[in-house]
Amino acid sequence: MDSDVVVVGMGYTGLPMAVAAARRGSRVVGVDSSAARVAEIVAGDPGCGRTTVAEVELAALLSGSLCVRTGDIPQAPVYVLCVASRDLAVAVDSISHLLRPGDLVIVQSTCPPGMIDGVVVPRIPAFADGEVHVVHSPVRVNPGPDQTSPVLRTVAGLTPEARAKGIQFLRQLGEEVIPVSSVRVSELTKVFENTFRLVNISLVNELAELCGAAGVDVGEVLAAAKTKPYGFLAHTPGPGAGGDCVPVCAEFFAATARRHGAPARTVEAAIEVNDAAPRAIRRRIDVRGRRVVVAGVAYKPEVADVRRSAAVRLIEEIRTETEVSYHDPYVPRLRLSDGTELRSTPPAPGVVDLVLLVTRHRGMNVAGFAAPVIDCSRGISSTMEVSDV
Repeated sequence: MDSDVVVVGMGYTGLPMAVAAARRGSRVVGVDSSAARVAEIVAGDPGCGRTTVAEVELAALLSGSLCVRTGDIPQAPVYVLCVASRDLAVAVDSISHLLRPGDLVIVQSTCPPGMIDGVVVPRIPAFADGEVHVVHSPVRVNPGPDQTSPVLRTVAGLTPEARAKGIQFLRQLGEEVIPVSSVRVSELTKVFENTFRLVNISLVNELAELCGAAGVDVGEVLAAAKTKPYGFLAHTPGPGAGGDCVPVCAEFFAATARRHGAPARTVEAAIEVNDAAPRAIRRRIDVRGRRVVVAGVAYKPEVADVRRSAAVRLIEEIRTETEVSYHDPYVPRLRLSDGTELRSTPPAPGVVDLVLLVTRHRGMNVAGFAAPVIDCSRGISSTMEVSDV
């Protein structure tokens, strides 16, 4: 089909972008390097919208203005790149030969500061003459059923004309945008706001560990702290921040600081605390000689994403000592870092000695587990309980 918009990458941010453009009447081609991902979208598999797109609307658009495929990328006046930063160079290379004067390239990826200037621009031959308009506008998305839209997002262009074109395109899709002066500002804004989350998650997990050691209820401490009407933002203890954004952004922050000779001691300490969180939980639990099931392996509730999941790291810690399996209704198969493949298996009577609840999906029937349950979903604290069910 002829296309008005090409979206490269059909994940959590790419598919919603393709749907938003098609909803407004544009002819959209969504391209993904994964044939399996394309197949699940085209077939309308349950969960193919990855909780950011209504699957009924997706099905209707696929029969009209939206085409999702793998392989060759068509020409279009607008390209939106929605890939992980590690894949951004490949994505730019895949469209560079297609670009014509006046085309708009929007990079939606979360980037370490300097990546647009250092990686994207050198791969676009026509940019030197100002013929291709390059924009950075990372999305703020919270995958899961509680995601609301639209969410204000920054927009920056490598030229004033590029920024204006980017703003115009995004506002036509119903996006709320805030212009910023440069792509470096846009890159660092996204990196900082997610680093802020990681620092506070690590801090509240240290509070939970302190409360556990001191015999204090961390929930009561947090409830009392939240009554302060200023200067406090509540965070909840957990098994460690995962996903491909929050911990990655903190690493971008620290690496950029090192490159510029700036201090990042707070961020580096927060990364260390977060990386150690599954190991800290493991130290509190005696698993020797017990058949263990880890319940919930996605990095957060109501998603199927296991990237940097604390639960997966906990499984890999436990496997060195005893037999471990997992159960997660969102993740039917799991590949560990050593290549081992596991399948989701609900805890069954007589074959499980202990259940470690790490990611508490709403539909997970904890009360129906046929073994004692330790709730690890709130990290380490005095509320980390074992209950027979």
